[in-house]
Order: sequence, then C-alpha cells, then structure tokens
Amino acid sequence: MYRIGNDKRKRDSAKLICDGLNTLMQKKPYSMLTVTEIAECAGVGRATFYRLFDDKSDVILYQTEGISLALLEHFSSEKTTGIDDLLNALFDIWLNQKALFFALMESNLYEWFQTQVVSTIETKFSFIKEVAQLDTRSWKYFINVRVSMLFAALRVAITQFPDDTPASVITTLNYLFSNQQNILKK
Repeated sequence: MYRIGNDKRKRDSAKLICDGLNTLMQKKPYSMLTVTEIAECAGVGRATFYRLFDDKSDVILYQTEGISLALLEHFSSEKTTGIDDLLNALFDIWLNQKALFFALMESNLYEWFQTQVVSTIETKFSFIKEVAQLDTRSWKYFINVRVSMLFAALRVAITQFPDDTPASVITTLNYLFSNQQNILKK
C-alpha cells in the first residue's frame, strides 16, 4: 500500500511518479512498463519510488483513489443536482483518463474501484432506497447492478467509441433504458 500521507515532499514525489507513469502509458501498455522506467521518467530514484509505493499497481491505486476523492468532492458540492450530474462527472473524469482506466483493468484493480463507486453511490443516494421502499437486499442488488452497468458503459465508450463525450454516453444510456420496453418489442 502506498505511503504518501500529508508530507509535501512525498506528495510532490508521488505526483512526479504519477506523471511519469502517465507519460509512459501514452507510449506503451502499462503491462510492459517497469518501475525503473517509471522512476527515470519521473526524475526520481528507485529508492524514492519504493519509499512511496510497493509496485507500479500501487501508483494506479493512488491515482484512482485521487479520482474517487474528486468524485466525492463533486458529489458533496452544491452543484450536484442528481443522477445525471453524477454520471456526467464519472464519465467526464474517466473519458479523459483512458490510459489510467486500461491500467486499472490490467492491474486487477477494476473490481476494487467498482466497489468504491458502489459505496459512494450507496451513501450519497440512499434516499432512493426509502423513496422506492426497497429492503436492504433489493437495494444492494439495485445499486451493484446499476454500477456494473455504468462501468460496462464506460468500458464500451473507452474501448469502442473513443470520441464519445459524457453527454453522448448519457444520452445513449437514457435512450436505451428509458425505452427498454419499446426496444425489446422490435
């Protein structure tokens, strides 16, 4: 597990390492990168890398948790108006972080991140459980299936339609799921 904390020098070094990793991921796949390459690109020594991170997947975890915090801040802001705002924020962040998304999948952290998003949505939108009068079991199914669908949509957007915008993805999802009965009849 990474060891950054609130120390400014550690945060600065971690940022250099993240930037180095991101730069390298533009040139070749995450799976082909080495810690030595990342440290060299970042302009830090291997000792500094290992003082902060266990391995390169730890860097992905650190960056992904940073994105999770950014989403939480967005959800907590007064600008958040509902589920479409949540979807827009989620897709906006990840459609601009495609290399990190692929690395998340390659480093087997995809499921971990999906669980983090489930927890966030479960907390922020718990009022849906009461409004829909769902028991805990049904609520868990609902929220986990919905988040799985969102992640599948994100994966399709990133891997198959790289020019899609958050708005176009949301429009497509709204069309498909609000017209589900009509689509199934065709």
